[in-house]
This record gives sequence, structure tokens and C-alpha cells, in this order.
Amino acid sequence: MKPKPSARNVTGDFDKFTNFARQILSVPHSEIKAELDAEKAAKRTPKSASRVSGARSSRT
Repeated sequence: MKPKPSARNVTGDFDKFTNFARQILSVPHSEIKAELDAEKAAKRTPKSASRVSGARSSRT
């Protein structure tokens, strides 16, 4: 008897993974750094404002 072919196309799956990895690695570091810095700045601003308003409301 001949063995049954596998249910997956193993080569196709590996090619998909390889293409996905190339897309991830093709993003320049400067773009990632700029996005992370912007995210940090956005997170930092609301926290300080909420602390100030929270402190005032708890005293009244």
C-alpha cells in the first residue's frame, strides 16, 4: 500500500510563515521606535491629569 498524502501542504505552510517573517522584519527600526515613543507619550499624559483631578475630588 502507498502511504496517504499528508492533509497539509507542508511546503506551502512553511512558505506562508517565511513570507510573514519577512514582512515583520522588513519594518524599519525607526518606524517602530517612533510609534513606541508616541504611545508612551500618550499614556503618560492622561495619568498625570487623572491623578490631579482625583486628588482634588477625594478631598471634597
